[in-house]
Amino acid sequence: MVLCLMALTMTAQRAAVLEFKAGVGVSQADVDGLCGMFTTGFRPAGYTIIERSQIDRIISEQNMQRSNLTEYQMIRIGELLNLSCIVIGDVNVVMGEYNVDVRVINVESGVVIATAGKAFTGSYGENMRTLAQTLAGKIAIKPGQTVHATPTPTSTQPAPQPSEPLVLYGYLKVFPNDLGTFYSEPTTVIANINKSQQYGYGTWRLPTVEELNLMRANNLISGYEYMSSDGRSSGKVRLVTDKQKGPVVPAGYVDLGLPSGTLWKDKNESGGFYTYDEAMKAFGNNLPTKEQFEELKSSCKWTWTGNGYKVVGPSGASITLPVAGYRFDSAVYGVRDYGDYWSSTPNGSGKACDFNFSSGRYGVYDSSRDYGFSVRLVAVPQN
Repeated sequence: MVLCLMALTMTAQRAAVLEFKAGVGVSQADVDGLCGMFTTGFRPAGYTIIERSQIDRIISEQNMQRSNLTEYQMIRIGELLNLSCIVIGDVNVVMGEYNVDVRVINVESGVVIATAGKAFTGSYGENMRTLAQTLAGKIAIKPGQTVHATPTPTSTQPAPQPSEPLVLYGYLKVFPNDLGTFYSEPTTVIANINKSQQYGYGTWRLPTVEELNLMRANNLISGYEYMSSDGRSSGKVRLVTDKQKGPVVPAGYVDLGLPSGTLWKDKNESGGFYTYDEAMKAFGNNLPTKEQFEELKSSCKWTWTGNGYKVVGPSGASITLPVAGYRFDSAVYGVRDYGDYWSSTPNGSGKACDFNFSSGRYGVYDSSRDYGFSVRLVAVPQN
């Protein structure tokens, strides 16, 4: 195996073991102890291992936080110390078993050039020394060996992509590949993925920090540059869902992920304005109820666009409610200023509940059934 940094054969390469990360079920203090045991046994041939004091000095000089180093910062430490390689790792405890995964990163290229892992329940010192010796053997430089920046590729064929989500512990479905790196949550991308029911699910979302740790523990992802719903707001994106495959969403409707399961149509009905009686006659039970409008208000994020509201549901999918105004007798009022939509819920003689909004205000009100309002329909998923 051809490894590490420069085309040098006589000079020992410089490497360092950086702090291992604590994942599920283990404290950072315990992980620091395991890391120390590993470092003691990590002596790859052809390398000089840098002392911890030099690493701590760089962390202090660069104003980094030792307990929260990113992979990018770790590589930067390697650059500042003129290292060929750095060793980083993750430790998780799942059902009482320690799972330790370590990897060597080429500082110049950022490429992972060797990995090793071990699962155990006792004999910490012995297991960590064995793991260290295994990894050291993978990067050892033999006398006279030429050392290159990156591993020699063994195949020109791309790795096959999984065709189905990966499943952890029987409930957490993991999207087969990263979507890319983003500087903010890619809500539109996620909404489109959910709208097209990728892999049969319309409930893909960002994972939590805990779910990311589970994914690392099971070698589905590596590194700490992943965006989460309760942590990092930028970085790589890998989606998850903990929902079961749901019913098919009919064409023209959007699953916003509402608690009731209500589906909302993606556009208003043609025909302009309808009185309450006209709307009930034409659409009946497909008109939303007062309660469904109230759920839409309380469960979604509402953003004024200047021409109405963009309504983003818990699933990341969205609909837009335009401000079309309203009709009274033969005159139309409030175009581009007000939006009025009929519900199917009557309220006493001559009135019914409607959803009314303008910039900065939206809610359920009562109006005369003679007014002409817009119509947006709802549906239930098809089994």
